[in-house]
Amino acid sequence: MPKLAEAYFAYDGPMDPARLAVFTKEVDRAISTASKTLRFGLVLMLDVIMWSPLFIIGKLSTFEGLSLEDRASYLTRLERSRIVPLALIFVAWKTLLTMVFFEEPEELAVLGYPGPARTRYLTVVSST
Repeated sequence: MPKLAEAYFAYDGPMDPARLAVFTKEVDRAISTASKTLRFGLVLMLDVIMWSPLFIIGKLSTFEGLSLEDRASYLTRLERSRIVPLALIFVAWKTLLTMVFFEEPEELAVLGYPGPARTRYLTVVSST
């Protein structure tokens, strides 16, 4: 799963290994609280991701054996797949990883989210 996370979120090249290890533990923690059925489904989806690059991008390799560029290309093809189960695998893992990844204030700041300084939605109470 670390290689999957890195392929999703490596904007400027490979992720920092320490950051990737912490992120992987956070995702594992999120999954461990899910039901047995959901965990089984997510693990099964990881197996499909691991073994299907030959059929999606024509590379004779497991997902983890691919270069970062090939992994990103594979995920792009998986996302755009007209085969619904493959697209659902993409959506399930990307949703989970994205929710955990963007919980970090640093990542939100990169997106331009102001954090606690956000004042647009504050309610103004009249003192009359």
